[in-house]
Amino acid sequence: MKQEENDTNEVKIEINDSNPTHNNNHSITLRSKNTDVDKLLPMAQKWLDDFKQKKWLER
Repeated sequence: MKQEENDTNEVKIEINDSNPTHNNNHSITLRSKNTDVDKLLPMAQKWLDDFKQKKWLER
């Protein structure tokens, strides 16, 4: 049996933004064995911000 899950830090962010005319749900999950959650959270937030900006520009 792997002990991997017990030794892994994880950050998961989900944004649920939908209405009858659009669905802008986004999520990201970051897992790391050697990076603290306090460092993973800003990485996840930056990815979501960049992703939302890119989607906005595609409209």
